[in-house]
Amino acid sequence: MNRFRWGIAVVFLLVTITTLNYAGILNSTDANSVSAVETRAFTEHHKQEAVPVFFNKKGEEEEEKEDVETKLKEQANQIIELLANQNFEELANYVHEEKGLLFSPYVNVSEDDLVFEPSEVAAFKEDTEEYVWGVEDGSGFPIELTPVEYHEEYVYQADYLNPDEVTFDNTDSRGNMINNIKEFFPDSHHVEFYKEGQEELDWSSLHVVFEPNEQGEWKLVALVNDEWTI
Repeated sequence: MNRFRWGIAVVFLLVTITTLNYAGILNSTDANSVSAVETRAFTEHHKQEAVPVFFNKKGEEEEEKEDVETKLKEQANQIIELLANQNFEELANYVHEEKGLLFSPYVNVSEDDLVFEPSEVAAFKEDTEEYVWGVEDGSGFPIELTPVEYHEEYVYQADYLNPDEVTFDNTDSRGNMINNIKEFFPDSHHVEFYKEGQEELDWSSLHVVFEPNEQGEWKLVALVNDEWTI
């Protein structure tokens, strides 16, 4: 009888051990299964991540500059037409509200150059006061002229409606005077209207200079004359 009981106990023990091992195997399999599922999910997640796109910043800047150049050339053409017709009232609408409009008789801009507010520009035709706009090249005499007289001698002194060349942000000096427009107006763009003369040294050009205002609009800040100087 004792042997029979011991046999039953041994069988029961073996069954218990076998059951526990089986359960352990299942648990291990489940753990591996979860791990596999997690691994697949992780892999799929990274597969679905957006591929980074690298933009050509230089290309975007060049495209933006081309857009600005086109816009400002169109705006400069409108200003040239107003200057040709001495339509100062309409011209005043293009002038920078805070900085006003600077007039330089030569391409080397100076702190001494005169600056007029938009309202003053609009009244140029009625303004008979003689201002000192600078000093004549060569003679050294002061340039004492009314706004209309200065306009005819130093602003619209050639047919810029039909220029021989139009440039954008050209800082090359055509004569022996240094072109410092970009240094004087570091945030500016300028459009040059160049006109050849009947003689080699009888050329002239007008630089129409723009800077942005607080709203980001490009406004007229300077009209710079260039011509042959001694």
